[in-house]
Order: sequence, then C-alpha cells, then structure tokens
Amino acid sequence: MEIWVPYGDVESLVTLMQENLGETIDPKPESHLEEVAVPLAERARGAERVLVCDSKPATLKVVKALVSKLPPEGRRFVSPSPKRLEAAVPELKDSVERLRPPGEPAAEGEAPGGRLSQELSSPGRRLAVSTGEPDPLFGFLDAPIALGLAGVSGTRRHAYRKRDGDEPQPLREGSPSYAAAREGVDSVQGLEYATIITRGGEPYSLVEGDSVKQARAHYLVAEVPPAKGVVVGPGGRGYDDTLSHALRLVLGALKGVRKGGEVVLVAECREGVGSEALQMFLTGRMTESFLKRGAYVDGLEEISYVTELKDKYSVTLLSSLPELYAGGKLRFRTARGSGEALDKVFSSVGRGAKLNVVTRACETVLP
Repeated sequence: MEIWVPYGDVESLVTLMQENLGETIDPKPESHLEEVAVPLAERARGAERVLVCDSKPATLKVVKALVSKLPPEGRRFVSPSPKRLEAAVPELKDSVERLRPPGEPAAEGEAPGGRLSQELSSPGRRLAVSTGEPDPLFGFLDAPIALGLAGVSGTRRHAYRKRDGDEPQPLREGSPSYAAAREGVDSVQGLEYATIITRGGEPYSLVEGDSVKQARAHYLVAEVPPAKGVVVGPGGRGYDDTLSHALRLVLGALKGVRKGGEVVLVAECREGVGSEALQMFLTGRMTESFLKRGAYVDGLEEISYVTELKDKYSVTLLSSLPELYAGGKLRFRTARGSGEALDKVFSSVGRGAKLNVVTRACETVLP
C-alpha cells in the first residue's frame, strides 16, 4: 500500500505491506472555497481592516479569493507576516500592513506600544481570519486565540498559568487556558472572527461563534484500535514548519499507538526548532533550577509534551533538522527517508507488526 504523507510543500511516500497496515486516517481534499469566501467578503466590506492571523495554505487561499471580491479601496489587510501574504496574493503587493507585536519599540513619531498591538488599540471595526487546528494547551487554536498570540502580550503565558494540568487535550471544550487567552482579545472593541476549517488541506467550512463545538463536528474524530506503531504527519506546510508546532499536533494521534510503541513523525521543520523553551531544552539551558523559579518562556508547555513522548514511546523523526537536535537531547531516532524510518520501526517491533497512519494530524484527533 502506498500512502502519501504531507511533508513541507511536498509529500513523503510511505509504503506498507497489506499485512502491516492498520487503520489509515487520510482526509481527502474537499474544497468549498467559494462557500467560505462569499460570506467572508460580505463581512469584510464593513470592516476597516482584515487581520490575517496566520500564513497557513487554506488561509492564504481564502484571502486570495476574498481579495477578488473586494473593491480596491476595501483591501486593507494586516498580517504578522506581510511578505508571505503578499507573495501568495500578488494583488496585495506592498500594501499589507504589519501586525506589530505588542511591546515592540515604537517607530519614530509613533506612540509607545503597550499590552496590545497598535492595530488592536486603535478604534474601528476589524475582522480577524485564521485557519483552526487542534491544540494541546488551548484545546482549539481558532481566530481569537491566533489573534491573541500575535497581538496581545502575555497571551500564551497567561494561558499556561491558568491550565488545570499538563496532560495534552486537543479539541477539549471548556479549557481554562482557552478562556484565559480569550480575555485579552475580548477586551478589544470592534473585533469579529472567522475561523476556517480544512479538509485535506482545502478550505472546507467557516466557523463563527462557539468555534470548538462546531469544529468538533467537522473534524475527523475516529476510534482507532491502538497498534504497535503509528506514522503521523502534522499536515505539511503551515503545520510542520517548526519542530515545536509538529510536536503539538502529533499529540492528538497518540491514541493510535500502544504505550511503549513506535511513533514515526514526518515533519520537515524547515524553519528549525521553534519555541524559545524548546531551544533552551535542546541546548541544555532548561535546568531544574530554572523551572523551580516559576519563570515562563514561550512554549514552556512543550517540555511536558516532549517528556510524554520520550517516556512513553520510541520516536523516529523524519525531518530536515540536524542530528544534533533530534538525536541528542530529544533522544529521537532520525531517518533520511520513510523507508529507513520504517526499517527502524520493524526492527524494533517485528516484521509482522501493524502500523496505523494519520496523514494530517492538523485535521484529526483520536479520542
């Protein structure tokens, strides 16, 4: 059986014999781009600015479709990554404003930044757009949370301190961390939100209101018998750009593997490690004394996720990361291709073992 798993901008071929194949969760592309873009355009026409909170492929596709439905004078877009948005939507070249992180020193002639990005503290109606995904800390990362992380200082730190445990709980309803993160953006007047749900990487639906409940209805939440191993792809570009992002997504697929089993993580990591906490951990700067002081650095929750993976599973990482990172402090095995990764797995669990496959963890949670 040949199964293609997203890997950055391309796909990695995973070949398994029929007797080795367990369950395959592989969301097929189902694009409803027009159905998403049309109502979004109606809402965008009354907004002074459209805040594009991420650079995921589905978000960029929707924004490109949205731009074609707006008059030139109505195209006022703001993004944390203007160049990426302009590269995907040439019609916006040199016109996207930058969502400046809160606390960044103000440019000459501007008022000093505060708790909010300047684009949030100014008056006017704004529409925030983002692609949703399961998240082990927040439960669900939707447009309000994505905007909070980009434009409200201390959002992740506040959410971490309000958590009620270190157990990852993607797609959880009633997460105290989600509620804590919403506090910052809910204090801003004139904000509306639109969260894109994907299927096979394509825009599938648009969520307003209680996004977690609606998202659960659209996500592939499948009962899968645990196997001796699982092959997991976070979802390709926009989801596996960094190791920290890939780790947060793989957690939703761990119910598909037995404790002590094999996990093959297929994640390009072209932008490197990711969070400050994970970088500190990999370079030996995340000491016990640091943790005991109660200090917070971005992504500190990921340390417990790494511990979960290291203590309960054997992980093989297929990525572009240097061996120094993957095989050193993490104690992950590394592979240069899927064939090599599977050889290492079967040498551990036996040639007759079955493996489950989750091609897009960004769209799948195994309960």
